[in-house]
Amino acid sequence: MQQDLTDTLATLDKIDRIKEETVQLRQKVAEAPEKMRQATAALTALSDVDNDEETRKILSTLSLRQLETRVAQALDDLQNAQNDLASYNSQLVSLQTQPERVQNAMYNASQQLQQIRSRLDGTDVGETALRPSQKVLMQAQQALLNAEIDQQRKSLEGNTVLQDTLQKQRDYVTANSARLEHQLQLLQEAVNSKRLTLTEKTAQEAVSPDEAARIQANPLVKQELEINQQLSQRLITATENGNQLMQQNIKVKNWLERALQSERNIKEQIAVLKGSLLLSRILYQQQQTLPSADELENMTNRIADLRLEQFEVNQQRDALFQSDAFVNKLEEGHTNEVNSEVHDALLQVVDMRRELLDQLNKQLGNQLMMAINLQINQQQLMSVSKNLKSILTQQIFWVNSNRPMDWDWIKAFPQSLKDEFKSMKITVNWEKAWPAVFIAFLAGLPLLLIAGLIHWRLGWLKAYQQKLASAVGSLRNDSQLNTPKAILIDLIRALPVCLIILAVGLILLTMQLNISELLWSFSKKTGDFLAGVWPVLEGTGEKWRCRASLRHAGAADQPLASANCPHQSRVAAYPFLVCGGRTFPAASDG
Repeated sequence: MQQDLTDTLATLDKIDRIKEETVQLRQKVAEAPEKMRQATAALTALSDVDNDEETRKILSTLSLRQLETRVAQALDDLQNAQNDLASYNSQLVSLQTQPERVQNAMYNASQQLQQIRSRLDGTDVGETALRPSQKVLMQAQQALLNAEIDQQRKSLEGNTVLQDTLQKQRDYVTANSARLEHQLQLLQEAVNSKRLTLTEKTAQEAVSPDEAARIQANPLVKQELEINQQLSQRLITATENGNQLMQQNIKVKNWLERALQSERNIKEQIAVLKGSLLLSRILYQQQQTLPSADELENMTNRIADLRLEQFEVNQQRDALFQSDAFVNKLEEGHTNEVNSEVHDALLQVVDMRRELLDQLNKQLGNQLMMAINLQINQQQLMSVSKNLKSILTQQIFWVNSNRPMDWDWIKAFPQSLKDEFKSMKITVNWEKAWPAVFIAFLAGLPLLLIAGLIHWRLGWLKAYQQKLASAVGSLRNDSQLNTPKAILIDLIRALPVCLIILAVGLILLTMQLNISELLWSFSKKTGDFLAGVWPVLEGTGEKWRCRASLRHAGAADQPLASANCPHQSRVAAYPFLVCGGRTFPAASDG
């Protein structure tokens, strides 16, 4: 009895919680139109953006520190936008799969309610009488199930409104993310330009120290200035490479976030929408958006090169640690060319070189750090994409992608085919197509000429093939070259149809149709297929005559090949024939 009372109290607590969640759900549905209006207004406001040129002018007036602060703030805002986008996507997936979950939950609750009613009414045969505390517990459970069913109905009623609101909010966050990415790109360009300006200024100071032209004309000073100039160019290149790595890091990080979110969404959708047509459409769309490994750069060699370059720079910098000793070593053997002014100029050049090497070392260190981070993000991205691709491939293979081909499908097929052709929009840019028609015809003309030449000599090829067939098994005329010759002739005889299909596909490819790529791909696949099956298709009409010839040759103890079988060249392509479970050589001397 005490346990019954404890369970009753727990059930009453659940009822209170369900009712509170239902109230929150109603409030959420009531607030949805206002949130949609706000998201729509914010999305409209995003269209009123500043001109890029004006933005660049404003950013050019800021210092490097101010620009770097803005870059950090833009990165934080972009990360927050990505988090919001992930949250909206997760909620949308939950709402899209809610009808199936509500249906299952309401069915289970109805079954439990029926069992409780039967138990309370005492209609179950063989059941003992309920204690008063048990009746109270079951009545509480009955109230809980009714509250859950009511909550499920309310959630289903507000599903469409909440989905519309979330989709509008997601559209705003997506557009805002694109705006932030563009803003970040402009900021990064300004930072890159500012850094490059400072680097070039340092390089100018390194190349042109404040000395007289006579001193700069000194061969020793001139040689060291050229080394400084080379270092300054390396510093500029390193700065540009670092900027490119920064952009790649941002892009790959965004890809990784989207891939992780897609993986979470797919697992939830698969768990709820098992075997449904909706799941197959969702899986197919996700498969089209997977990042390709071709879009990612292999960073292993680049990291190794950066480590080696940084090691060499550190060695050069260590050699300049004692500038006086380094300059004295340079002046050895140049006593006649060195005086106090030249010595001071060399010291200044060496000091500037040390500063260049310090900056170059910092740039290489930053590049190395970004390259390692980029490699880690790329590895994570490819791992997630590989796992996601495996899940999608497996699920797409097993999930029904279309309705079963029953009588209803057959009746609806003509109308579906008509609608499919109606929905196809084939557009032609005639301004580009007409000039390209002549070029397209010239591109396909060689293939058509080759096909025509082969067709013209087709009779000779068949006669030569029959000649090879009659030579098989003959001691005087048979040769090991007959087999490859026969195979080659079969391939050549299959070429005209394949070349015509490829020529048509090539002509359509250059005509600037919106489906030119599709038609060209289709023509290549069709050509490959026909090249393989054409000899088989061509020989189906004569196979029985060929078999009869073989039987006659075997029964009469004659050579297996004869001129009566036009396909003996194909027989000669195999070293043995299997007939009736016995193996015979394909060629014999009779």
